[in-house]
Amino acid sequence: MIFEDSTSLFNSTELDFIKSSWRDDKAEKRNYKDRTYYYNVLYDLPQEYLDRFLDWIENKIGKNIDNRKKYHLILHRFKKGDYFDYHTDGGYRDKELGKREYAAGFHLNNDYEGGEFVVYENEKERVIGKQIGAPYIFSADIGHKINKVKSNTRYSIVVFVYNNSIDKKTFI
Repeated sequence: MIFEDSTSLFNSTELDFIKSSWRDDKAEKRNYKDRTYYYNVLYDLPQEYLDRFLDWIENKIGKNIDNRKKYHLILHRFKKGDYFDYHTDGGYRDKELGKREYAAGFHLNNDYEGGEFVVYENEKERVIGKQIGAPYIFSADIGHKINKVKSNTRYSIVVFVYNNSIDKKTFI
């Protein structure tokens, strides 16, 4: 399951504010054998930003999300040369929230070359568009990658939805 919208959930002022939340001094680092990338967990954003995104996610998956206070947007920064190989997010577990069920995100800028977000759908690669602020969501067991950034810096937001915080019943 992959859903992608073409319109932004946020206005340009809100998107600029989210992007400006990057803090080098608070950046967390992920090390891989051939590269490193950094991210910030955004604890201080207005709750309405997160709620707007979670409302959109609920609408797409047809399930309520509980424990909203446990969720935070994660700001990823990929500089020139950074990339992320094909992987899935479904194997990750949080002690309290459980297994990752969905991954959702949106781009904060599109003034970079390369860095395409690619998902593997129906045995084919599909590039998710670079429309700033336009959300997408997919099942955590779907393979995806970020191609190598060729110039400038790529900023994006991601949030993971966990199985212990979604209602098992769908709503209409």
